[in-house]
Amino acid sequence: MRSWLDPEMQRTYETVRELVRLRQQTPTREWPLVVMESHDVLFVIREWPNGSITAYTIPIDAPPA
Repeated sequence: MRSWLDPEMQRTYETVRELVRLRQQTPTREWPLVVMESHDVLFVIREWPNGSITAYTIPIDAPPA
């Protein structure tokens, strides 16, 4: 694709592109939120129509979006 990018930067670029594309879709499945009190975060896992899975955390003290 972009031969001038080093391999690590190219993987990061592709990951960002994929996450932006997924934002415009609805997850096919979302596992219940898990509160990880030791880290003060909510842990969310989602499965997408293409079969990929994403996981992320949200700080508990963050205001609702």
